Amino acid sequence: MTMQEKFEFYFRDKKSGMMFSFLDMDTLAPPTDDFFAGADCDERLDVPHTGNSEKYMHENCGMVTGSYLISEVLRYERTGGEDALENARACFAGLFGNYRRGFALEPGFFPKAYGGRFSAETSTDQVLYCCCGCEAFFPHASPREQSEIAELIPSLVNFWVKRDYRYHFFKICGDDWQWPLVRFPALLQLARHFSSDPIFLREYDRLRNYSSFPEHCQLRQRREENNPTDFERENSGWLTYNGADRVTMDTMNFDLLLRYAPDDPLAEKWRAGIRMMWDEVKDSIAPDGKYYSMQIFDFATGKPRRTGGFAVDGTLMHGAKSGWSTMVVRAGMMALRHCPELADEVIPLTERVHEKLGFRDCTYYDEPERFAPDRRYQTRFLSGDSVANWLWSWELLRKYERAKGVGHDENANRGEVC
Repeated sequence: MTMQEKFEFYFRDKKSGMMFSFLDMDTLAPPTDDFFAGADCDERLDVPHTGNSEKYMHENCGMVTGSYLISEVLRYERTGGEDALENARACFAGLFGNYRRGFALEPGFFPKAYGGRFSAETSTDQVLYCCCGCEAFFPHASPREQSEIAELIPSLVNFWVKRDYRYHFFKICGDDWQWPLVRFPALLQLARHFSSDPIFLREYDRLRNYSSFPEHCQLRQRREENNPTDFERENSGWLTYNGADRVTMDTMNFDLLLRYAPDDPLAEKWRAGIRMMWDEVKDSIAPDGKYYSMQIFDFATGKPRRTGGFAVDGTLMHGAKSGWSTMVVRAGMMALRHCPELADEVIPLTERVHEKLGFRDCTYYDEPERFAPDRRYQTRFLSGDSVANWLWSWELLRKYERAKGVGHDENANRGEVC
């Protein structure tokens, strides 16, 4: 099977319609409670009445399903294959079903569907990916589905507007915690496109200046603060981490803003933000196509290098390699629409990831020796985010090549080798 066929076969949750967030690498099925025996699982995911197997089943339900929805829309636009359209339709049905599941709290709440059930947990990244997936599907949707999309996107965004962008995050932040306002101008522009409610434009005008700088630019921020931690002093460099998650969210937000408000006076700052984020993460792609979840940028030379050991400055991923390199290059491929000058860097890295990573290489984390024994379960996951972004970036590369008139064997490098 190709990468796409494997993803559809193994990751599709037929009960909910959404894609699983994680699979057990050995069984290619959702992990059971036995999988977590002896594990010290992330306390942030402490959800009442929910076991570890249920928590990891759909932890990133909006991200994984939204990413795959977009990749299948792109495949349908490239090939006209009805199977791609039906897969996209199933993803949308899963996302819309989860939106309706949120009515247990109120319309517009998009829950993390642990065990395929309602939970009181959510996050703005799930909302972002869900909305972007629905936006991509809209031109190919039936009239009924288009009506549902025009309901879903404004409703999801309005949930946050009504709360002044406040909602708890697991046990870490209380109910009155305000999420970073930089995340919302892009969603407000998208909601405005699907709704005539003036609240979205008013809120965009109020919050737009928050979008002038990337949320997640760790390296520049650390340098400007010039207050290194003990770990950074010991290693003579600035520590950055979780680059894949950061570059994807910032690039998606800037992409929405540039497409829906191209004449905004902040447009050049948005493009600069895309370049800034790409510059920070581009060196995280390893020669084997994986990505380094942490890097140290040398104080003197500015060049990056890997972190050593498993106990690194109190963070969770310990500098391990990961299959989330697919997310890094997907963000790079998205960036080319607005920053085409990056192509000489983005294209070779994207091709490297596609060449080096097969289905079983799309991991959450590798290198168990970098983790404490009771945390090594994280290196036994296949990651839905990793595979979905492999597919999404592959389709974006094909689209880029067609626009440039570059020939390509459509059947090559599609993950046939497991």
